[in-house]
Amino acid sequence: MRLVNTIVRYESSARPWRRLLEIAADHFADTLADLTFLHAQGVKLELHVSEDRASYFVKLVGPAVHAVETDRKAQGRSPLSQPLAALAADSQEHEAADGRKLARDVAIGALTFRDARSRCEGFGLEGFDAELARYRAEISQSKAAAKRRPS
Repeated sequence: MRLVNTIVRYESSARPWRRLLEIAADHFADTLADLTFLHAQGVKLELHVSEDRASYFVKLVGPAVHAVETDRKAQGRSPLSQPLAALAADSQEHEAADGRKLARDVAIGALTFRDARSRCEGFGLEGFDAELARYRAEISQSKAAAKRRPS
């Protein structure tokens, strides 16, 4: 049995809803009207991160969601889980990019390791440590090469 942590960081964020609507418009046209309606009803997006922090999925939460899903099933349309899965994948890419940026900021001294690490916790940024090590190695190599150059 796998435990899943729920993080409702998306509740107040505009980006995930905006991205979900963009993804629906581009790839799931039949869901766009339903998602727009749910957004207008104040439905929340929840991010569920797996225990190993390797994956996550997005869930819509609110009383209107069940009614919309029931209506979609009755009409034989695809479930809302498809655009939500696409949003989860998109979010993981976005979080990985944030992790690389944090690692770079730590490597150049613009941010403390502790602060950056606390920002990473719980959001599937397992690549943060690897990226930080890579950036630090690049900086060390660059400094060593600079010392070897004649003045």
